[in-house]
Amino acid sequence: ATVTVDGGSGNLTADQFSLVRQGGEDPDPGDSTRYEAESSPAVCSGTIDADHAGFSGSGFCNGDNADNAYAEFTVQASAAGTATLDLRFANGSSAARPADVIVNGSTVETASLPTTGSWTGWTTQTVTVQLDAGANTIRLDPTTANGLPNIDYLDVEQASG
Repeated sequence: ATVTVDGGSGNLTADQFSLVRQGGEDPDPGDSTRYEAESSPAVCSGTIDADHAGFSGSGFCNGDNADNAYAEFTVQASAAGTATLDLRFANGSSAARPADVIVNGSTVETASLPTTGSWTGWTTQTVTVQLDAGANTIRLDPTTANGLPNIDYLDVEQASG
């Protein structure tokens, strides 16, 4: 990828800049791929909203307030092995919204997904999982009737071999 930033004749200040591969292709180990919650191959049991500033992409998954209102991502892995999942979310409620992290049908962890103080207070929680080569299903399944926090995206980075 080639990126050119030109400030013209004036000053240019960049606060933050990053390049992130979007989902859909097999990444190389060590590369991070972003899967936005509002676009395929992600599935949101709820609505895709854009009313809380600070999200990435064109919106986020606002899951229904129910214990069966999940967010699901289909992610690609170039090889079987360890991967780091960075889940970006906002939880403006007064309590954690725990969710089972289910990879290819097996629960690997229950993530607490704590309150972030506001619905615009986006944060990231990291989980390490094992992926199969090829397509993998990663599902966030709330464990209470409060449902999930708002889910922005899932960054997946396979370990370098």
